[in-house]
Amino acid sequence: MSAATITKLEEPRFFAMESLTMSESGSEQSKQEKKREYNRNAQRVFRQRRKEHLSKLEAAQREASNLQGEELERLRRENLALVQENESLRAAYGSSASSPGPSTSSADLKSSPSTYLPYGHPSAFLEAAAVTSLSSDAALVPSVPDHSSLVVVVPNNIREIRRSLHQLFTPIIDISIISDPQAHLNALASLAPALPYSLKPTQLQLTTPHHAYVDLIPSPALRDRLIAIGPANCNTFLMEVCTIACDIEDSGQMTIWGEDWLNEFSWEFSAAVLERWGGWLLTNEWGQRANFWRRQRGHPTLVGYD
Repeated sequence: MSAATITKLEEPRFFAMESLTMSESGSEQSKQEKKREYNRNAQRVFRQRRKEHLSKLEAAQREASNLQGEELERLRRENLALVQENESLRAAYGSSASSPGPSTSSADLKSSPSTYLPYGHPSAFLEAAAVTSLSSDAALVPSVPDHSSLVVVVPNNIREIRRSLHQLFTPIIDISIISDPQAHLNALASLAPALPYSLKPTQLQLTTPHHAYVDLIPSPALRDRLIAIGPANCNTFLMEVCTIACDIEDSGQMTIWGEDWLNEFSWEFSAAVLERWGGWLLTNEWGQRANFWRRQRGHPTLVGYD
């Protein structure tokens, strides 16, 4: 067979292979093009969904900001109304508005209910209590030189005290301390000049993140000790004992005598509270104060605090 004949026979096979190669190349290009088109469509859909999601988030944030602004404005109006009402009551009743209780005579004291206590200057009662013997048959009311200064003291309304504290510290309570503890410290520092002495923040409060309700306790020393014992113990004390700051069940954990609730001397922690928290959190003077008020009621004093 001649060379020319062989060449003619191989030509169809060559063209067939070339055609197959071109077909495969075209098919690969088509696949690549489809893949690119799919990726472009996927990216376009992703961008569209992301844009819609961001738009929804922005709308929700605007709505939340508007609601928060309305709530703050409502609270400001309520606070202003309460201030005006308070001023009008002061004007109507004069100096009697700041009195811890109605005046009474010594004879009235003998017939007063057990929840009413005679109240004079704290130092006078502490001196009298120091020399009072529990085994004596003397009157439970300590003798005070000037009987005209005696008044009757009743337990204060802790719920009303708590409401006043929450209104006063609204700018702090509304802050999320977990997500932004520094915002809490900054707000506390800005609020400090307007606070009464017993509520002014200590240096530890201004530099250490802590539970916002600690700021509501009108005792600088107790606030510092609560921060020092750590979040877990602090939160337990707040939720079990601190009815003055937290809206918890009131089972007599603490009693505040008279209307001067900013004065620690007016506070009395219960025997159960002092048994659990006394010594390591509630220092000795809290037990001494509790014993003072217990003497006024004729109750046995707590051991270890005299």
